[in-house]
Amino acid sequence: MKKITSKRRKRDAWIAYLHRTSNSRSHKRNRRRKIINDEFLKLNAWIQQKSQEGLNITVRGTRVMLTLPKKMNFSNHYELTTLYLTAIRKLAEKKRKSKKVFKLAAVYFDDLEELSTSAALVLTAEISKWDDSVRSKLAFDPNRWNSKIVRQLYDLGYFDLFKNNPFKGLGKDINYFYDVKLVPYIKGECGDSSKARILKKGIREIVGEDVNKWTFLHSGLTEAVTNVTHHAYPDEGKFSRRDKNWYLSGSFDEKQKVLKIVFYDQGIGIPKSLPASKVWEKALVFLSKIPIIDRKKDEVLLKAAVEMDRTSTGMNDRGKGLQDLLEFIKQRDNGYLSIISHKGLYKYSMKRGREKVKSVSFERSLLGTLIIWNVVLEK
Repeated sequence: MKKITSKRRKRDAWIAYLHRTSNSRSHKRNRRRKIINDEFLKLNAWIQQKSQEGLNITVRGTRVMLTLPKKMNFSNHYELTTLYLTAIRKLAEKKRKSKKVFKLAAVYFDDLEELSTSAALVLTAEISKWDDSVRSKLAFDPNRWNSKIVRQLYDLGYFDLFKNNPFKGLGKDINYFYDVKLVPYIKGECGDSSKARILKKGIREIVGEDVNKWTFLHSGLTEAVTNVTHHAYPDEGKFSRRDKNWYLSGSFDEKQKVLKIVFYDQGIGIPKSLPASKVWEKALVFLSKIPIIDRKKDEVLLKAAVEMDRTSTGMNDRGKGLQDLLEFIKQRDNGYLSIISHKGLYKYSMKRGREKVKSVSFERSLLGTLIIWNVVLEK
């Protein structure tokens, strides 16, 4: 039997190593290719399905042009409004592993005629997120937009998102009219609760005077920002630092004397963050009174969160934020607090001393948490 030389032995070992690593690399490539194909099929199939359900899109190759509907609000057109907002979020996602995956190329406002303050803020937040992902390269042409929408978004500060702002330097002399005064939207990062003071200044400017019982509202806003910091963007959610934002604005209808304040974050939502919180055991006591089949509904989890007298941090010197939000409404004796998160709605309203609580489950999800305060000021 011929003796195998040391040189031959090393060569055989090297060939065996190359064979093993080649198979491993091939397996990884196949797995990566499967993930890419799944992503491609899932998103593209979702867009095509929603286009059959009423999503107004034009597709050229993989570029998707989205035309907004005539009316966007969360009171009478929730399902349609969230459909378009979700489409923007999905299509604008920066992480693309395949060139075959649909991506957002344009959002057209040409058909849009009515836009609520809350829908305007959420739409601005989603466009801002998209603009961040493309490094502020978005461009637009508002010449064919409804003049009311242009004025509304101008007052909201929407156009300041873009480097190529067509209205820059025009100031208040812009030749459009909108009958509701707006506070320019405020964009903050996690933990930045000091910007709530900017809102107070803006509210005073549009109302013309200080708002009574502001302390309750300020406490509620501060708590909302704190909750975003602790719960909206958990580490396991793999959110980048650039994505951990919240948005705030306000409006005042002079004729109806209605003040509305809107807060929005793009996090995981209250129903998903509550089970991981420190007050989950206390929430279970509340949920034990609910039929088992309903305990996982977003509207039920929202109601449990509002009725907890402590936040999920378990700290005794905090946690009165939601109660303060409710107290602000009670002190005005005419208004409501509405919280929308994922597929759930919790709404507390008071009018002439009569309280009413409403909860609703929706078909579609709002990606994040939206809080709306609506009060009627004394005439």
